Amino acid sequence: MRILKWIPLLYSILIFGQEDSISPIDPKIEVDSLWYKNTQNNFSSRDEFILLGYNDFESSIMGNFGSVLIPFWWKSGSSVEQKIGDRILEANTLYPGYTSVYKENFPHTKIIYSPTYSDGQRLNFIHKVKYTYGSFIIDYDRLVSEGNLVHEKHQNTRFNFQGSYTHPKIAYTSKWRINTFKNSSQWNGGIGNESTFFSNSQSNWELLPVNWLNLETSIKHKGLDWQHEYRFSEASVFKYQINISQDSLFYEGLEDDTLFYPNRLDSSTTLTRAFSNINHTLKWIKQINKDKKAVVGLKNQNFKQDQESLNRWVFFTSIHSESLKNQVNFSYAKDQMYPNSFTANFTQHINVFGINNRFKIAYEKTMPNWIQLNSSIEPSNQFYEELIEPTLDQYIEWDLELTKNITIHNAYHNIDAFTYYDEQAHSVTSDHLIRIIQSRIKHHVNSKKWHWRGDIGYQNSSSDNIPLAKLLFNQRIYWQSKIFKGATETQIGINARYRSSHPGMTYSPILGDFYTNPLSETNASLKCDVFAHFKIQSIKIYASYENFNALWQGEQFTLKPYPIAQPIFRLSLIWNFYD
Repeated sequence: MRILKWIPLLYSILIFGQEDSISPIDPKIEVDSLWYKNTQNNFSSRDEFILLGYNDFESSIMGNFGSVLIPFWWKSGSSVEQKIGDRILEANTLYPGYTSVYKENFPHTKIIYSPTYSDGQRLNFIHKVKYTYGSFIIDYDRLVSEGNLVHEKHQNTRFNFQGSYTHPKIAYTSKWRINTFKNSSQWNGGIGNESTFFSNSQSNWELLPVNWLNLETSIKHKGLDWQHEYRFSEASVFKYQINISQDSLFYEGLEDDTLFYPNRLDSSTTLTRAFSNINHTLKWIKQINKDKKAVVGLKNQNFKQDQESLNRWVFFTSIHSESLKNQVNFSYAKDQMYPNSFTANFTQHINVFGINNRFKIAYEKTMPNWIQLNSSIEPSNQFYEELIEPTLDQYIEWDLELTKNITIHNAYHNIDAFTYYDEQAHSVTSDHLIRIIQSRIKHHVNSKKWHWRGDIGYQNSSSDNIPLAKLLFNQRIYWQSKIFKGATETQIGINARYRSSHPGMTYSPILGDFYTNPLSETNASLKCDVFAHFKIQSIKIYASYENFNALWQGEQFTLKPYPIAQPIFRLSLIWNFYD
């Protein structure tokens, strides 16, 4: 409730700070600079992603910010690389990325504040500035959450430093990114008694298979990305990139660890892991003629864990035709331990009766994630000696852009040898072909000051080895106009998010992933929020009363045993400065 102290200040800004809130446009400002400011200052669908830190259609958070994300909209894993650091970050709150090059002729500072669902807050500070021969960006994000869902206490700190340099006489450009990430959590498996998360009914909680009540985890990530680009001519560009990362994970409090390793009988209470990853990438981009452009590249990856090492080579190429509006991509990977990985896809754009169509046919033969190959059977952290069958995904995608505001995405996947975690948290490979069909509609319809924006998705899996919620929709209806002498842009409306029943899965911190679990089968859920958004010059204020339908609907679960937070008021903001 400490956030309520902000209300008098915000009220005074809205009521008394309006007369001079719209400044005249300086004719000297460049058009692109004005566009940049307007984009940053105006309301957009990206705002919600920035404040939440995740896409709430594709993923749904278990509880507080910083918790692992439940994957609702299935996506094919098409990478032929082992990226342990990315995997770690995926298990925490995701953040929007920023380009290493800042082109505007003025500094830009962004402050983002979001409260968590219980006692805590997230503060994000971003500063961008251009100098004579380049630019740099500082991005600092700090989150502290003391809740009663996935984490009893959660502390998350992220720091990014990005920059670019362009030589004044030589056609050389350098881009770099230094990033660090630190996470400390005390896990309670979803068990809690605080009224924010529970209604009066708490029946059947004794039956939930949660054994990890006192697990403490510490995750650290350090990474360097450095790209060098030399342009021989307007038609020929050479790029070299190096990526270096180190990751460490520490687990303490494993007395009850049957959830992680059902066949583990030792008395160890701690577990430590350390990884390092170095990638070298060479890429040549050639504009063959006005119509065709080709890319040829070679990548080497050296992935280490303790004394074990995986050395992988990846060759990739693509060709794009502007007149034919199509593109072909190939990628081939080989290392000393596993079978070959190979991907190929063809994309074609066609305009029929004013409707833009995009067709994609793909063949992807890829290795499962390293964690699935390595971490679920034995805690010794040794690579498998036997060869692992790659996963084969053959799929077709069809996108339609009916209008500027209505798009449809369709996909059909045939998946063979899919590797997943079974009910005992063992990494196994499916013996059966798995078929997945998906269809998703995004729309934005408006009439005068009223808007209806939404995202509707249907997906179906032929096997519970890939458990999916079949029907998802996010719908928003709101009124948008200017108030207070036309100086305050305002949105007032309602959100509704629906998820159909889910076959059930459970998250394991040590696995770093979900495993299938019918005991966690979850009924359909509906979450409704009312909101009021205000924009004054370069500050955007977001007020919402969330999950108000729980006042009469009672307790619901995003995924058992993680209940949706009971009705709660939250106040967030995004504030931009340009000097």
